[in-house]
Amino acid sequence: MLNILLERKARTFANTLRGLRGWKLVKNLMFAAVGLLMLAALYAAFWRLLTYLEGVQLIGPMLSWKLTSMVLLMTFSMVIVSSIIISMSTLYYSFDLKFLFSCPLNLRSIFMDKALETVFYSSWTLVLAILPYIIALGRVKALGAGFYLAYGFLMVPFVLLAGAFGIFFSMLVMYAFPSSKTRDITWLLGSLSVAFVYVMFRFSKPEKLLRPDSLQIVAQYIQYLQSPTAPYMPSWWVTKAMVAYSAGHWGAFAASAGVLCLSAAALYALIYFVSGRVYMRGFSGAQSSPRFKGGRDPLPEQRLAARFPALRSFLTLYWKDRLMLARDARYWSQIILIAALIAVYLFSIRQLPLDTPDLKSMISFLNVGVAGFVMAAIGLRFTFPAVSLEGSSYWLLKSSPVTAAAVMREKLMVSLLPAVLIGVLLITVSNRLLNADLFISVLSTFTIVAAAVVITVMGIGFGAVFPDFNVENIHQLESSYGGFLYMACSMGYLALLVGVEAWPVQMHFSERFGRANPWDLRAVALCAAVFLALNFTALYVPWKIGLRNLERHEI
Repeated sequence: MLNILLERKARTFANTLRGLRGWKLVKNLMFAAVGLLMLAALYAAFWRLLTYLEGVQLIGPMLSWKLTSMVLLMTFSMVIVSSIIISMSTLYYSFDLKFLFSCPLNLRSIFMDKALETVFYSSWTLVLAILPYIIALGRVKALGAGFYLAYGFLMVPFVLLAGAFGIFFSMLVMYAFPSSKTRDITWLLGSLSVAFVYVMFRFSKPEKLLRPDSLQIVAQYIQYLQSPTAPYMPSWWVTKAMVAYSAGHWGAFAASAGVLCLSAAALYALIYFVSGRVYMRGFSGAQSSPRFKGGRDPLPEQRLAARFPALRSFLTLYWKDRLMLARDARYWSQIILIAALIAVYLFSIRQLPLDTPDLKSMISFLNVGVAGFVMAAIGLRFTFPAVSLEGSSYWLLKSSPVTAAAVMREKLMVSLLPAVLIGVLLITVSNRLLNADLFISVLSTFTIVAAAVVITVMGIGFGAVFPDFNVENIHQLESSYGGFLYMACSMGYLALLVGVEAWPVQMHFSERFGRANPWDLRAVALCAAVFLALNFTALYVPWKIGLRNLERHEI
């Protein structure tokens, strides 16, 4: 029966490809072209890195294989965490599960179909991301096409093993605690795990391995480079197989590949057996809805609405969004990841090898663009989907006495304050760590506040231009055409913003270097006018187009 379900997926994918016509086909081709360009950029960076490592005398080849084992270990860990998060939705909350259970299909077959779906969705992006590294590794070590075929063969049991850990964990947790709350707890634990791995990897300062001054005493490194990296993990088995293939040791390659394949087969046989006994109990418990008990005391929004009747509609919408935030664990998990991102960002700023005060001030100014990119990435996750997350209940807003402009303003106010706080935090702490001068500190703080407002308004505007009230997964919104345009416009805006302010900053540094009469007031006035025009355009155009589209939108 499993072959019937897999055939269903293959036919669905084939029909989707056949259905690509006109603008939809052009849009997908554009996305594919951008993705290929990003992979090509990663390949170029990895090729330069591995070429440098391979050129280090005596330990170069060992160093590149050590790095490969670390990359595979990180990938394996991330696939495990991703499978824990995704398996909850796929195994217990997928939209087609009720239909599948009504068909004459075996329970274990349905479970294995969803298990393989979990492995695919939790691993394909990570496998694709390290593909440029593997291609660069094969080129640097002058390995043929057979090396890539061997790598592809090894990746199948590798990702199956990584995904199996998450599937087995979710299955046992849902059996022991069959409740919809278990999914929320699992999402939080998964996000904590991702944040921990991300922060620990950055705080370990991997760049030290690439600095020449850290390679002075070669003898201290040889034993470390030759020792296994997590020898009992599948990532090391894959590394051993790849090293054996590159050296022509076919027996060692077959042994490592055999261990991988047998481990995956044994683990999935165990999962197949256990699923028949525990899956239905977990699925049944997952369908229960949590009960939310309201208090008798008036809500803060009710007290404010009684005092300020003109704000009643805004406060009602805010109350609804506040409850959604409190009840949805996905938001809490994203807050954990944002905290980890901010910590790593500030740690990276602190580790920059800068010597002179002027260079630190220059980096502080350029840091506006980097901090703006972080805010845009956060906006893509929170601000851009805000309108679409109304989902099927959007018809209530359309039928209520609330205008589309009021809905957008409320979404803007909910997102604006966190965006400004994050931007000011990033810039203020960065300027403090870099000891930027007063002019650069004031200018960068003012600029990041303006950028936070504009990026937030653009997020709400683009979200209203490209609403999708039938989306099942928020990640579909982030990777949509509208999300791509939002990020592209945000990056273009930040580049123009930094470019406009570069002229006054150049005058400032000319004055610090002792140049006579460096300031040109006409140039400063021109830059100020362009600054105002740029921000007004970035504020007005997306908002106006989004408002017009949302007013015309029919459910």
